[in-house]
Amino acid sequence: MRLIVSLVALASSTAMAGSIQAPGVIAGPDSGAATPNPASTYYNPAALAAADGFEAIFDVQLAAVRVDVDSWRNGGFDPNTGEAYETATARVMAPVTFIGASYEILEDRLTAGLGLTMPFVGGGDYTSSEDDGAPPYTSHQRYFGVNTKVITGQVIPAIGFTPVKDWGLHLGAGMTYTIDMFSIVKTSNVGQEGLGGTDSDPEPYSTDAVLSGEAMGSHIGWTAGVFFDKVREAQVGVSYTSAGRFSATGEGEVLFPGFLVEGGESKTIDADLEIGINLPAIWRVAFNSQITDKLNLGASLDQYRWYDCCGGPGGDIEVGLQDKDGNEVGSGDDTVLLSVSKTLYGPRRLWDTNNVAAFGGYQATDEIWVGGRVGYNQNAVPDYAVGATNLDFENAGFQLGLKYRMPMGQKDGGMTYGLSYSKFYLMERKVSGNNAWDGGGPDERFSPTAPPFNVSGDGHYRGAVDIFGVRIGWDA
Repeated sequence: MRLIVSLVALASSTAMAGSIQAPGVIAGPDSGAATPNPASTYYNPAALAAADGFEAIFDVQLAAVRVDVDSWRNGGFDPNTGEAYETATARVMAPVTFIGASYEILEDRLTAGLGLTMPFVGGGDYTSSEDDGAPPYTSHQRYFGVNTKVITGQVIPAIGFTPVKDWGLHLGAGMTYTIDMFSIVKTSNVGQEGLGGTDSDPEPYSTDAVLSGEAMGSHIGWTAGVFFDKVREAQVGVSYTSAGRFSATGEGEVLFPGFLVEGGESKTIDADLEIGINLPAIWRVAFNSQITDKLNLGASLDQYRWYDCCGGPGGDIEVGLQDKDGNEVGSGDDTVLLSVSKTLYGPRRLWDTNNVAAFGGYQATDEIWVGGRVGYNQNAVPDYAVGATNLDFENAGFQLGLKYRMPMGQKDGGMTYGLSYSKFYLMERKVSGNNAWDGGGPDERFSPTAPPFNVSGDGHYRGAVDIFGVRIGWDA
């Protein structure tokens, strides 16, 4: 049997919970907490105040994710078939888009901006590639979602203000309004243990009911920052984005397999669904030095405070579930032998995310700019609890960018066209011993002391990410 595992990545960097991400890709290699362009609505609204006139940018980044997993679970045998696992693969394209504009209302004093982006695009697909008649899914991560898709859209209005022109100090603030969309197929434990085996005629491994549903909601947050550019050789930006809570409601259904129903035929019951996920506060700091009129160098650090929101049981993903009468799903049907709990949890115990990067750019001619960055990312994954959806606990890589500005007959206006390429290498992981912590315990450098349960399948995990970007800009 060949198990096809798909993975949708977080190719941006607003909210990450075990996902591929690369800082800076949302608006190209020249965007960050110390860059005065429309992307500063997202990175640092104070830098808006240093932007001139009117400017608009459109960025689209496409992440090509490759993951390969050799499973060692159950001695290397698939309990659904009794045959040895083949390599599970993921080959997924995940797009992220940013649209932004800034306008100088009062010259050198007040600038307004608006950003539109997709800060959270993620999930995983563990469905089977079997022919008809196979189990509804094949997964060696039983208590994770079998198929999960998360999409968010964010609107960020912001302003940048310069209190005193000659000081080179700028202040900024903005609001984040985020629309949350969630679809899920998830095993829902009803108290039965799996009947898996490795003989010639094994029973299905997971005997749980299967929840399917979609939910939608929204949440509001805020962002604020400072930016100092009095000395061109020492420009500094610092920003803070508030914590939040992904909260969505919707409808779904629970499929009870035949062995949980009198008569032996499977049964589906409609349900109301509610999903809650805590999101972290974010600190960003960036330093840029304009060494000459043509050359700049700098560095940045982004920290996502996952441990504050999700370092303990209170940070787990919470799924609320009830039937149309407000009861446990299955409890109102006499033919269903066991009901599903009203509250289901997806375990996390996340440590902080840290993204460190060094960057630079060179204005080769009046029209051509080239730049790039190198970076290391330690993401919000608890210790070595790696799987196909959180393989990127650590990754390192680089980004290259090229921009061409074409004047449009105006004194200071023109169109800008840009291309970028990023490659990030995921640190290979090997997990063995029934769970990620047997044989030594969690690594205290990154992980809380109490690990979650049922978080990882034994195996060898490896992967890489290529990100291709296009920018179109207009300034006047």
